Amino acid sequence: NEVMVKADTYEDVTKLVKEIGILPLSSFIPEHPSLESLTVPEQWHTGLETDPWLWRDRLPGDGLAAYGRFFAKKPLLIDAAVFPLLKNLLEDPYTVDERYADGELSKAAVDIFHAIAGNEGIDVKALRAATDMKSKESKAEFDRALIDLQSKADIVIAGISERLNANGTKNGWNSTCYMTASHWMELHGIAKNELPTPEAKAQLRTLLQEQYSEA
Repeated sequence: NEVMVKADTYEDVTKLVKEIGILPLSSFIPEHPSLESLTVPEQWHTGLETDPWLWRDRLPGDGLAAYGRFFAKKPLLIDAAVFPLLKNLLEDPYTVDERYADGELSKAAVDIFHAIAGNEGIDVKALRAATDMKSKESKAEFDRALIDLQSKADIVIAGISERLNANGTKNGWNSTCYMTASHWMELHGIAKNELPTPEAKAQLRTLLQEQYSEA
């Protein structure tokens, strides 16, 4: 059966993210809308204002939704009003360095986190250079470390930087940028959720039951 297309413009998708709360890019959650299901294939990768591929970076850039692989290793957009609650539940009480000392995080993840924290909004190319992970051999380790950090809401994808050449003119594809999640929240005036875990879990359960189907 045909999915009703609801997101024709960026304004449409900003309203839908607010309404839905958790919006995956692809349709991997049963009976749950996704950016893919709310748009038509012809909209994607056109480079136009109606391209959902560009919206996914514009939403975090505008502070409207956090973007990252927060669970299931899949990219998700999370409404800025819901993200503090999810961050509260996803985050580890221990620092990145403590988790590394306990063997829970790789050295690559720690290096990547510190490189991002030291240069908020760093693009992926500069991040690979800063962590000495430019080689093809280190790509899998680099990608895994980024996912590990996103899954604990340590970092978010903060949008894209336009790749400019020496003359300052646009050159090549835009590049994904990363920020620590706490910096992204501060930047957009989003308050932390500091509820104790049992209360935060109850709040999330209520939100899920009100918003989503059982599946």
